[in-house]
Amino acid sequence: PFVPTVDAGHRAVIFDRFRGVQDVVVGEGTHFLIPWVQKPIIFDCRSRPRNVPVITGSKDLQNVNITLRILFRPVTAQLPRIFTSIGEDYDERVLPSITTEILKSVVVSSA
Repeated sequence: PFVPTVDAGHRAVIFDRFRGVQDVVVGEGTHFLIPWVQKPIIFDCRSRPRNVPVITGSKDLQNVNITLRILFRPVTAQLPRIFTSIGEDYDERVLPSITTEILKSVVVSSA
């Protein structure tokens, strides 16, 4: 049997070739899987920092450079849904667009 180990601070979602992505999130430890049929997709669930630089315009038409530092982590219960809808690189796809829009709205409202 295939025995993957999920490290501390990580969680795994099991992809089954016959049933698709399982709804159960696997915690830390050693787990038995069926070779070729099941495959673990391991996510890092620790809080991680990310810096997002944004150049935006203020009300008086000046360019403003802002860098936002975000601490983020996924909701572990939603990992199967995150994997099926967005993918393993969810942070690269979601965070830049959200933070850019929020920073632009903050600059416009504060200026």
